[in-house]
Amino acid sequence: MIEYDSAARPPRALEELHELRAHASLLRALVARNLKVRYKRSAFGFLWTMASPALMLIVLSLAFTHLFAASAPAYPAYVFPGLLLWNFFAQTTTMSGEEMTGSDIWKRMRFPKTALAISTLLTGIINLTLALMSLLVILAVAHRPLGLALMTLPLTIVLTAMFVLGASLILASGALHFADVMPAWGMLLPALMFTAPVVYPAAIVPPSLRPWLQLNPMTLYLEAFRAPLYSNSMPDASSFAQMLAIAVATLALGWLLFTRSADDIAYRV
Repeated sequence: MIEYDSAARPPRALEELHELRAHASLLRALVARNLKVRYKRSAFGFLWTMASPALMLIVLSLAFTHLFAASAPAYPAYVFPGLLLWNFFAQTTTMSGEEMTGSDIWKRMRFPKTALAISTLLTGIINLTLALMSLLVILAVAHRPLGLALMTLPLTIVLTAMFVLGASLILASGALHFADVMPAWGMLLPALMFTAPVVYPAAIVPPSLRPWLQLNPMTLYLEAFRAPLYSNSMPDASSFAQMLAIAVATLALGWLLFTRSADDIAYRV
């Protein structure tokens, strides 16, 4: 007779990592599904990824180019990188939370509970990379200064992705217990955008108030992403250290919270 020893089961957070490793092909299939569904029968394909930030760019440029001329010359080149990264953050956290808590797939099959969030993140990274390549072409044509500082972008994107995944898992954990979390998040996002220097330069904020910008973790990632694209400068080592610390802490917290509730998902959604 075989007895099941529940004490021998590894911690759920570690068990989830093992399951993800065993289901690598599932992740690839989910990413492919996300891309196909999004661009199915679309004549413009991934260009739709740039549609929202491009429209915002036009509106913001008309409104703020002269107002921010002293602090952000060539304002469109300043604001567009920020819009791309903010859209990556906003869309990934929203889509992950909605898909993970609004789907009944958990009741039909068993697979790693974080797979949907990770596949949504990977899809977002692909879209961000394609949009970034288009932006680089535009900046080159506009004769903006570009150089070795661009080599820091992959690291910035990886650190941002870690933070975004952690935030997505924290939101999904809350949404599993409180259905109002995701609607509230959707309402909060536009306000959060103005607590970070997405559409305005941090230089216009009074020095006494600038530390408050750091309360929004996205401020660090936005500035690091924008620096090589706008001013051809590299973020300093302390900025990367702070981004790494925030990303690791957020991801660890999100991972622990979500995997702790993972076994109950089928009964809550």
